Amino acid sequence: MSRPLVAALLATTGLAGGIAACSESKSEPVPSHPTTAAAPPSSAAASHPKVEPKADAGALRAALPTAPPEPVTYDGPLIGALYGQTPIMSDMEWPKKEEDKKKDKDKGAVRIGYIRQGQKVPVLPEPHPKSNCKEGWYELVQGGFVCGRYASLDLNHPKIKLAPHPPDLEAALPYQYGYNVANGTPLYRTLPSREERVKLEPWLAPKPKRPKPVETDDETTASYGDDLDAGVPLLLAKATTTITASTTDPFGLGADEVENTTPWYLRQYDGGKPTVTLDELKGEGPVARRMVKGFFVGLDKEMSEKGSKWWRTTNSLIAPFERILVHNTASKFHGVWLDGSAPESAEGPGAAARKPTPDLCKPGSKAQVGVITFYKAKKYVVSVSRKSVTGGDAVARHTVVKLTGDSVSINGGTYDETDEGWWMKASEGAKTNPGNPPKDLAAGEKWIDVDLKSQTLVAFEGDKPVFATVVSTGKEDKTDKEKNHKTPTGTWRIREKHIAATMDGDVASDGPYSIEDVPWIMYFNGSYALHGAFWHNNFGRTRSHGCVNLAPLDARALFGWTEPRMPDSWHGVWSTPEKPGTRVVVHE
Repeated sequence: MSRPLVAALLATTGLAGGIAACSESKSEPVPSHPTTAAAPPSSAAASHPKVEPKADAGALRAALPTAPPEPVTYDGPLIGALYGQTPIMSDMEWPKKEEDKKKDKDKGAVRIGYIRQGQKVPVLPEPHPKSNCKEGWYELVQGGFVCGRYASLDLNHPKIKLAPHPPDLEAALPYQYGYNVANGTPLYRTLPSREERVKLEPWLAPKPKRPKPVETDDETTASYGDDLDAGVPLLLAKATTTITASTTDPFGLGADEVENTTPWYLRQYDGGKPTVTLDELKGEGPVARRMVKGFFVGLDKEMSEKGSKWWRTTNSLIAPFERILVHNTASKFHGVWLDGSAPESAEGPGAAARKPTPDLCKPGSKAQVGVITFYKAKKYVVSVSRKSVTGGDAVARHTVVKLTGDSVSINGGTYDETDEGWWMKASEGAKTNPGNPPKDLAAGEKWIDVDLKSQTLVAFEGDKPVFATVVSTGKEDKTDKEKNHKTPTGTWRIREKHIAATMDGDVASDGPYSIEDVPWIMYFNGSYALHGAFWHNNFGRTRSHGCVNLAPLDARALFGWTEPRMPDSWHGVWSTPEKPGTRVVVHE
């Protein structure tokens, strides 16, 4: 099919549009020069898990700049992804090796996106076999090419039918998440037998019986003398001491043997974290890997098999049900779209007349958006003389307000006037403070300002601010480099976007961390990204390993607003010179 015909199809179907820091670990990555794809783990029949109710409609509307587009009906052929990342290339080629790029002016094909296992996208069904893809390349209606080695027109293919369920793009979070409650929890490739479970999960084994102590008399002990091998008295001591199983010594080995023979996940850490690396967590046989307490997994569904309950993850691995706690406490906070409407918290009957806030959120303007970050904040009343202040009603944390630009200092404290007439104490909240726009900014071009000092973010279209919120950037430690995760300052463009992807890393001061399917990721500088964070609610304060953490609703809203646009049913998209990413400016 010719390219003009593809363009016509796009128009008529409506499908034309759309750590260290936070390091990424992608499920089932496809190599730059694929050879033979490894077979994914087997899985049980798909069914959705018991998911939490979506965020209320009002919150979702407040997090979106416009109403979602009307659904598009497409009844043409589809192609389904067979692997965790089925790559979408700009041409019917694989990327060139770095050394070849330097020799040749033609940089070759580049990856422009990917579809996740089970996802289906419109396709021109005619294959184009080439030596680099004998199964044939397929051209997507939305643009790009996929190799038939990693995708199939047969939508009844087992890898498509049995794939984890697709992300929920209408919810604040695309997936449900589980918290690993104990060290050593295995993630199995396939369901293990009972014998395998007992061997690989020793905490399931029956506790050994307590041996009876061996009676000795002083004469027997003394007869060995003092000149025997150093190991003999130790053996005698063990023979005459009652050794029992315990939490820290499940096999009753005795204190001297535990450290050398007990797996890391059965040792006692006195409240600390295991000193293991991600590489050391890799498993063998039926175990794909083990988890440290505090790791998060994406949840696909509950299963009951072989007399036990399990969770299947969004990466098609299987976790013991009792070791995973469903995480249901994601923040419902969201920022405000600056379309002239009042923040949701101030709406309602009897609302006071509002004071004007001209040039709201513009660089250099005194009128900014404020967000309460203190748990016990109050609405303050400043006297007419502006020499005294009294505390009024309590105001909820993460309340968003518009500040008129009038401020006053009283008794060492600074207070900013809200458009409702009460005053916010500066130490109880955060105030936006955007810097100047990039000098080469095009008219109406989108860009994002992140201020590390105030922990705020403002999104712009040209010189017009359109969205404001608070964020959590990297923790700073000026005395300990290992604990210093400060987000770097500079100007970049969003390089790639993922609906969800795994972020993990080895941090010397904190130990390993792993969060599967971190939502709404927008990478802009190496492994630094804007992304949603469901595991904390400290927005407005530093928290991360370097990334810019956003509340889930804010991350989802910005994900849909930023460039490059994500075509329907894709899971990841890369920017290109023809379709550059939105600019991100990080400053202090």
